[in-house]
Amino acid sequence: MIGETSCILSPGDEIVIRLRLTCEAHDDALVGHLDRVALYACELATALQLDPADIAQLRIAAPLHDIGKVALPLELLNKPGRLTNSEMEIVKSHTTIGYRILGGSKWPVVQLAADIAHSHHENWDGSGYPRALAGEKIHRLARIVAIADVYDALRSPRTYKPAWTLEQAIEELKRQRGIKFDPLLLDTFLKILPNLPTAQPTDAKPNLPADPLQPISARISAQLLTKSADQ
Repeated sequence: MIGETSCILSPGDEIVIRLRLTCEAHDDALVGHLDRVALYACELATALQLDPADIAQLRIAAPLHDIGKVALPLELLNKPGRLTNSEMEIVKSHTTIGYRILGGSKWPVVQLAADIAHSHHENWDGSGYPRALAGEKIHRLARIVAIADVYDALRSPRTYKPAWTLEQAIEELKRQRGIKFDPLLLDTFLKILPNLPTAQPTDAKPNLPADPLQPISARISAQLLTKSADQ
């Protein structure tokens, strides 16, 4: 099982896992969010009957969707209150920074992480950033992560807002149907939402199902770091 031996980890998988640790080191409050986004995204991908191999890569790559934020100051990311226009432009740059960190890899899982980091803030109607892509021009797995990311952000407390109720979050997701979100993907997510492993306010790490990649930081990366320390 992954987490018991590193011999079955590809170099690409290990790179992604170590980069995930970078995200956590920059902001340890992200740990639960990264796990939940990966979980929700994979549940949606499973409901859509995507290829199991793609889902396995998604589970590893999804937590790097915001890796570009490691280049941004925590004072800005955790600012209480509304961002100014100039501050918002800085925050938006995390998508292109993330792509510069990850893009061009020969390892498919790293390239998938790059595509997700670059495109998870693109909107179905073309109003998103950084490239104003629309519809199916947006990578499908990035569209999936976008739903998972927004849902968890709505349901989680932040320095600038309290956690939204389940009803409020669902209402907002529906309002963004066909605007921010792919209608088909959103409809499927809303169908499976009542059966997700966690569907309550997420102010702490969820009680995730048994899975060798959940949470990655607790099972895989700790083992990798222990091995490195012994060498």
